[in-house]
Amino acid sequence: MKEHHLWEQVKTKLAQKLPGPSFDTWFASTSATVDDDWLIIECLNDIQCEWLQTRYGELISETVREVFGREMRIFVSVHGERQKIEERLEQRFGAPMTFRQYVTRLERQMEELERRIDHYARIIDELLESRPIH
Repeated sequence: MKEHHLWEQVKTKLAQKLPGPSFDTWFASTSATVDDDWLIIECLNDIQCEWLQTRYGELISETVREVFGREMRIFVSVHGERQKIEERLEQRFGAPMTFRQYVTRLERQMEELERRIDHYARIIDELLESRPIH
């Protein structure tokens, strides 16, 4: 099934769970793309993005699980913003890079830094044990 149809199914379920004016205001104009286990919801503006994240985040996650049958990482952005970011990433790195690839790369770098911090913390702890400070 196409990703567009899955998001439309999510929206249909949301329309059943919300009052009509709320759905029309916050969800009717949204679109979404799927990238493996990521769902990127695109809104018309920053206010709509903020509202979806703060007021409807849990409801969106729950409804996405119902439709997709699994957990998804959900990102909300202004329509067209992701494409601009990906264009800048391509300029920066000299090769095409998706938003997902960039975030995944940053997460790996953070994990490596956390491993290094843990390693140095153990070394410091061992030094402090062998040479107590008085």
